Amino acid sequence: MRLAKPAQFAVFGGAAVFLILLFAQISSNKPLGDWVPQSAKEFSNSIKGSLARGNIKTMMETSEKLWQKTVDQRHAFRAKFPDMDFFPAVNGPTYFTYLASIWDLVPASYNCPWEVERIGRMGDGGKWVCGMSRYEKSSRPCILYSFGVQNESTFEQEMLERTNCEIWGYDFSVEGWGPQIQPDVRSRTHFMKAAISSDTDINSDPPAYSIQDLMSQNGHDYIDILKIDIEYAEFNALSSLNKHTQGLEIEMPIGQMLIELHLFNYQQITTPIFLDWWESMEYRGMRPAWTEPNLLAVSVHLEDGMPRLAEYTMVNVQDPKNILWK
Repeated sequence: MRLAKPAQFAVFGGAAVFLILLFAQISSNKPLGDWVPQSAKEFSNSIKGSLARGNIKTMMETSEKLWQKTVDQRHAFRAKFPDMDFFPAVNGPTYFTYLASIWDLVPASYNCPWEVERIGRMGDGGKWVCGMSRYEKSSRPCILYSFGVQNESTFEQEMLERTNCEIWGYDFSVEGWGPQIQPDVRSRTHFMKAAISSDTDINSDPPAYSIQDLMSQNGHDYIDILKIDIEYAEFNALSSLNKHTQGLEIEMPIGQMLIELHLFNYQQITTPIFLDWWESMEYRGMRPAWTEPNLLAVSVHLEDGMPRLAEYTMVNVQDPKNILWK
């Protein structure tokens, strides 16, 4: 909020200058078509420049306070309803008792300091990326892991088109990338037919790998962007990586995580178990910056028709390598 007034004044001042120059140009009788586009471009660049010079540290501090507020509210709610179901309100009386579902307890309360853009197709398959412009402008090679490919690769194709990212993909249910990957960028992709798990077992069918073992196998100690949609295996896989990195006393080696969470009944994951897992990610610096419920699962009445799937964009605020904080 402390940045609101300077930003407003910057926009107002820039607009005033633009109008003055516009009137001067009209009075000079020069063709508008030869002048307005260039001036508009300069005006736009000046606005972008003033915003880009904003204090990232101050923005992060403000976002951290907003996030902490939701954490405090969550803890108070958990103390009042320690054994709440994921979706406890099923009628009028229970609605006025609980007033919340599981997704209300984990809102996207941390503000991405840059733009948030949907990459890939609309609907299931596309992902929301915080600070796409930062990856586009970076000269440092970007490492992207994609867990769960299925037959849809519009997200990966757009990332390849617009950044210098190299992508490693894993999925045990398909033989390779979706048809969207174009020949001119395919050299920056790598695919293995494998499952993602808490432990590596190359003799299982399909073979399974932990995240940390895949990173070691690929010679990586850091992932700029992790896209993970692996039908509830996300919990064990990320918990394993969390435990592994804590044991080594190193930061969580993920800059940004684009994750779909699955809360199916048959998983036997309760609300306390899920929230403990969620807070273990927050403890390591992961902050929810964007969320989108997967309502397609509701419309096709997947399982019991409850909104048991949700997409989250999480950024790592304890990560010194994170391009978002540069």
